[in-house]
Amino acid sequence: MEHEHEHLHCDNMGQKVKCLSCGSPNEGFFCRDCHTLLPMGKEVDFFTLLEVERRPSLSLDKLKDVFLKLSELVHPDKYYSASPEAKEIAMQYSSLLNKAYYTLRDPKERIKYLISLETDKETPVSGKASADTMEFFIEASDVCNEADAFIKKGGKGETKKSDLYQNLLDVKKEAQNKWGRVLKSIDTIDTEWLNSASDERKPLVRRLIILSHELSYLSKLQSLVDEMIMGLS
Repeated sequence: MEHEHEHLHCDNMGQKVKCLSCGSPNEGFFCRDCHTLLPMGKEVDFFTLLEVERRPSLSLDKLKDVFLKLSELVHPDKYYSASPEAKEIAMQYSSLLNKAYYTLRDPKERIKYLISLETDKETPVSGKASADTMEFFIEASDVCNEADAFIKKGGKGETKKSDLYQNLLDVKKEAQNKWGRVLKSIDTIDTEWLNSASDERKPLVRRLIILSHELSYLSKLQSLVDEMIMGLS
C-alpha cells in the first residue's frame, strides 16, 4: 500500500526493523523498498517520533503540525483493507503518536519525560518544590479545605460563600502567575540547554527536576481550586 510519505524518512528513529511485506531492513514509518507500513521498533523516544529536538521548550504549533501530519499518514482508517498485521501496526502507531503528542504538549509531562530520558529513571513524585511554592501550596490548601467544609455543610450563607469564592479566585490567579513564572524559568534553561554539550547538562537537569515539582504542585492545586469553584457555583 503506497501513501504520500516520501518526505517522512524519520532517519533519527535510529533502528532498523524488518519489513513484513518485502523483508527489507528499514527504519522510520514506511519501507523505502515496498512502501508499506513498517513494524514498530523498540524504545523510540517521543521527541524523535514527533521529529522535534529533545529540549525543555518546544514550539507547540510545530509539534501539532507534525502530529497531525503523521497521524493522518498512519491513521487506522487508511488500512481498513490491509492485512491484519498492517492494521495492528497502524493502531500501535496511532496510539503511540497520541501518547507522545499529549505528553510533549503539556509542559509538566514534557519536563518529567525529558528528565526520565536524561537520567534514565522516573522523576520522583514526592519531591519538594521551592520554599515559596510550598508555602503558597499550604496556604492555598487551607483555602480549599475551608471551601470544601462549607460545601459539605450545605453551602448556606451568601456572604461566606461570596468570600470563599473570591478567595479561590485569588488563589487561582496566583497559581496561574506562578505557573507562568515556572515556564519562563524553563525557557531560560532551554536557552542554556542549546548552548551546552550533552555531557554538560546535569546541572540543568537538576534545575528541571525542581521546576518539575513546582509544576506538579501547581497543577494539583489548580485542579483542586477549580473543583471548589465549581462546588460553590
